[in-house]
Amino acid sequence: MHIRSFQFIAILVAFMILTVLVHFRYLSSIDILIFNAFGTVSPDQYLLYSFVIISSFGEVINLIFVAIVFTIIRRTRKMGMILMITIMTIAILVSYMKPLIAQPKPPESQRIPNLPEGFQLESDSLLTEARNFSYPSNHTAVITAFAYIVATILRLKRKRYAYLLWILPPMLMMSNLFLGLNYVGDLIGGLLVGLIISITMSNALKLEVPFVMNKFKNTSQ
Repeated sequence: MHIRSFQFIAILVAFMILTVLVHFRYLSSIDILIFNAFGTVSPDQYLLYSFVIISSFGEVINLIFVAIVFTIIRRTRKMGMILMITIMTIAILVSYMKPLIAQPKPPESQRIPNLPEGFQLESDSLLTEARNFSYPSNHTAVITAFAYIVATILRLKRKRYAYLLWILPPMLMMSNLFLGLNYVGDLIGGLLVGLIISITMSNALKLEVPFVMNKFKNTSQ
């Protein structure tokens, strides 16, 4: 998707409108209504553990590790570098946005199960000043960026597999709602900001243009 396309402009405008609505608390009643509705569902312990695992897919440290693996493989090196830059850009940007929007995070949820010793869910923000706020969702943003960047490359050769990656963002969003980690507005905001940054970075760094592996390759036969 090009940054001058109608779709990109629509995503950008939608994010700006949503951000204003969240900042001035126009969506608070809807957020709380949906949050409480998910709170009435009582999944068993194994399903809760599944939600925790799915939510951990959006942790910055895990996706940075995946990006490093991509950079080691020659065919995916450029994609890995762009993915790493995009994830770090999102994580820093969201950490500074949260205190400005100042959407209080949901009350501590009792739905998160007792995790195994040494295991804990990563905070949604890099900065301590941002950890009391929840808009936009950083984990949703980075998993959306991951889906967009990797799917863009997969689509060039294996189109059917590219679409499967887009299951990840809604799965993580649903898991975070069940665990009480985010309001629905936080998740939609994270989805939009993840698209905006990943599309911008993909265009600026020319994601679909492969590396020239050897400019001095002898072409004479």
